[in-house]
Order: sequence, then C-alpha cells, then structure tokens
Amino acid sequence: MSKHLKYLLAVGLLCLAPLVKADLQTLQTLHEIRSEGYKAATYLLIDNNLYQRVREPGHREAYHEALDGMDSRIRQIDNPSDLRTVFDQFTGMIRDLENQPEDEAHYNLATVNRIMQTHAQLDEVLAERYAEHADLADERLAVLHQQSLETNQILLLYQNNMFSSIGVYFMDTHEGIFSDMNASIVERFSTMRSLLPEQAAAISQLDQQYSFIQPRLITYYQDWVPTIAAFYLLRNTDTLNNLAREQLRISTTG
Repeated sequence: MSKHLKYLLAVGLLCLAPLVKADLQTLQTLHEIRSEGYKAATYLLIDNNLYQRVREPGHREAYHEALDGMDSRIRQIDNPSDLRTVFDQFTGMIRDLENQPEDEAHYNLATVNRIMQTHAQLDEVLAERYAEHADLADERLAVLHQQSLETNQILLLYQNNMFSSIGVYFMDTHEGIFSDMNASIVERFSTMRSLLPEQAAAISQLDQQYSFIQPRLITYYQDWVPTIAAFYLLRNTDTLNNLAREQLRISTTG
C-alpha cells in the first residue's frame, strides 16, 4: 500500500471517529429514554393498582421524574418528530388521568389501558431507532443494555399481571414467560462476568439484588409486592445504565 493511500485512510478514519462517537452517544441516549419509559409505566401501574389501599405520593413523583428525564433526553437528540409525537400523546393521556376526580382516576382502568398501549407504541419507536445504531455497540455495551432492558421488561410485566383488565402491549407473551425471562437474565449475569471482569463487584451486587426478588417474579401470582419489586429491579437498571455510560466513555476515548 502506498504512503499516500495510507495517509488518506488515516485521515478518513480520523474524520469518521467523531461521527461514530456521536452515534454511540445517540444509542446510549435512546436506551436511557427507553429505560425511563419503562420506569414511568411501572410507577403509573403501581399508582393505579387496586391492591394499594393508600395512594402514595412518591409513586406519582417517580413517574413524573422519569417523564422529565425522557423529555430532556429527547431534546438532546434533536426532538425527532416521530418520537416527540408519541411521547406527547403519552404524557397528555397521563395528565388527563390525573385531572380526573380522585376516585374516578383510581378506578378508571380503561384510561390506564390506553396509556399502556401508547407506552408500547413509544417503546416500539425507540426500539426501531436504537436498531439503526445498534451495530456500533461492542459486546460489552450491548450486554449491559440488554440486561437493563430485560430487567425493566420483567418488572413491568410483573406489574401488568396485577391487572386482569389491562393488556400487555410492550411485548409478546406466552405461558412460562416469567421463567424464560428469568433464565435469560440469570444466564446473562455469567456473560457479564466474562466480558467485564473489572466490574466483578458491581455485577455480584446486581446478581444478589436480583436473586432477592427473583422468587417473587417466578411466583408472580402469589403475594404481590409491587413497590419492593420496583425498588430492587429499578436500582439494578440504574446501575446497569451507569455501567453502560462508563463503557461508552471507555470505548470512545480508548
């Protein structure tokens, strides 16, 4: 290869590097928007489930915090119209629910059902946009994102199962799905240990916290513990997302 050609290739790679870094950051931001969407949907269901005799203000605060995070991150990626439109529908329907009289809002599960349908539409848009950049992620970043996503999904599925009148719209379901998702999450912890040996302590803590709530997920039809499940599993997704940010930093500066 001639020196001139080598020079041109080197210049080309230097020019591409900032674009790859920007696309990876977009990938991370899309993942975090999606993660916040699951958190918002989780706490919306907790706030409106009939097993809760007293409505805790913290549940509404939690989903509002998640919505604020989604809004901020959507702006960071330049407000794509398809994403902004569905997000605005999602937040608008939640405001409508909150503006209903207290008793009506607590029992109007038809409204909650429509909100969950809109969440699924929002999640689909995010998944499609994520897929456009997914091939840029190395296996370390990809495994962290997937573990975060499936943890969010098994948690929302658990909350969803408290409602006989609200469908599951964000994923296809089948008999034994909790066992299948649990097996996938447990197996992925082993993959994470192999790929991220420097994060062994953090991964062990994640595994321990998941194992604590795991029996409740498997026997989801017994003794509902919606807030406890959310506490432990969302703590895991927060840690996984932080680890993903760190991995992104390493991959774009190394």
